[in-house]
Amino acid sequence: MNWQLSIISTVIFILFSLANLFADKIPLEQSLPSLKEDVSQWKQGKISREFQRKIRNGSRYLVNDGNCELELASKISTVTYYRLSCQETNEPSFIEFLSQKKNQINQNEFRLKSVQRIGKKQFIEIQTGNLFSNAKETNEGKQNTDDTDLDYPQKKVNQTGFQNRKPSIQTKPIQNPNLFYFQSIAENPKRRKEVPSNLEVFFDPSCPLEFIEKDQSFYWDQTVSYVFRITCVKDSVYRLIRVPSTNSGELMVSNTIWKNPGPGERVLGKAVLKKISETQIIWEKVILYYE
Repeated sequence: MNWQLSIISTVIFILFSLANLFADKIPLEQSLPSLKEDVSQWKQGKISREFQRKIRNGSRYLVNDGNCELELASKISTVTYYRLSCQETNEPSFIEFLSQKKNQINQNEFRLKSVQRIGKKQFIEIQTGNLFSNAKETNEGKQNTDDTDLDYPQKKVNQTGFQNRKPSIQTKPIQNPNLFYFQSIAENPKRRKEVPSNLEVFFDPSCPLEFIEKDQSFYWDQTVSYVFRITCVKDSVYRLIRVPSTNSGELMVSNTIWKNPGPGERVLGKAVLKKISETQIIWEKVILYYE
């Protein structure tokens, strides 16, 4: 009798292990045109349970399935936008944050991660493989990682006696140098004394502002502010920015009232950096945009 119970227990354990093994394996979806239809329905507010499941499970797709292809739409700093070659419009539907890229996948594949909202637009966040990443790097050129790589004027070289000298390499200018500069001083205390006054910073799609909460703690003067997180600044006392409300307590975005903003919703913006110290940062003239 004991040996029968032992066999039954062993069989149950094996079946349970196999179930977990197959549950953990993410299937490879073969049809990009099918993904295009899912995305099209999602943009119309008709997301299916099946597509929700695919996003939740991180379903994988081939970059090129022979009928359709994932292609680069645009690239801004560490954010890359994609679209499908078989979709009807040129508007990007997918987004990838390179700074969040961790687990590698097959080089000719990409997988779904989540839904991201930037302003009034929504994107499907994806992760691409090495092949696609390398192709982007080759096509787009080297990306700047240091603000010393700004496009400074090149000195003219006297041609006499210098015919064999190799021409100097032209560096690509940083697209948003003030934002890059703010990130560097936020992460490096030694640079904060260098900050010029009235530095205008534009928080572009590579560094959107993420809504946290409405703050009414300054009850004595009845002021209301809306607190946002600067998404490209991590583990710093400077990662928060407060946006003053109107006299009626409303939050303005793109010259319209943003009613009932929810935690995690993102917008773009610009602000003037007035002062920075070891413990605080003061922003003025904060303006928010949907995009």
